[in-house]
Amino acid sequence: MDYRSSFKSGWWNVSPALMSQNKISFKSKDFKDWDRRFRANFFNSIGGFKSINLLATQSEEGLLNVAPFFSVQHVGANPPLMSLIFRPHTVERHSLENLRAQGFATVNAVHKDIVDAAHQAAASYPREISEFEATNLEAEDLGFAVPYVKQARLKFGIKYEEEHAISLNDTILLIASIHEVYLEESCMLEDGLIDHSLIDTLSVNGLDSYYLPQAFKRFEYAQPDKPLAEKEWLRKK
Repeated sequence: MDYRSSFKSGWWNVSPALMSQNKISFKSKDFKDWDRRFRANFFNSIGGFKSINLLATQSEEGLLNVAPFFSVQHVGANPPLMSLIFRPHTVERHSLENLRAQGFATVNAVHKDIVDAAHQAAASYPREISEFEATNLEAEDLGFAVPYVKQARLKFGIKYEEEHAISLNDTILLIASIHEVYLEESCMLEDGLIDHSLIDTLSVNGLDSYYLPQAFKRFEYAQPDKPLAEKEWLRKK
């Protein structure tokens, strides 16, 4: 759908002032009339760049599942916790069902060399077909409860801790603890920061658009009585 053709139909509200600046605005009453795919793309990208990871899980029968997730978020560092958002459980959700049943998963950062396989892993394969087999991804057994993606340059093992239903849209917020981490030494700075740009980790915007971030600027801890100072990117020796 060409959004410009919708001005005449009143699809959104555009003020003359904004039109003169080549800007547009939207009101909540307009959202419900948008094409479903357009609306999904718009609101999935409105928050900006997100991380893209492959979540590997295993069923009680030993079947492996791999799915891309854009919702991996930091929750805390002590203890180390992260969160995942799952869509409503109105259809089969293999990753969620496996996590609930087995309690473990691995999170594998997607870099530029595996993005094609990672995106293909989003296809709705039957439960009995593993995305490891359907794509060019390889399973790697490192002694954790669930295999990792071998090609991933940063990966960590997680344990299910709790979940919370979000009543506004029936999505599920799941909290997991981080139990082990594997990463290439070259991407870890002296102060513990992981510089993802050194291992070509991708970010995602919307549902299908991938970006390769680059290092830009670091700052010292901000204090009200001191001028803001930049911080060096000190590589681990």
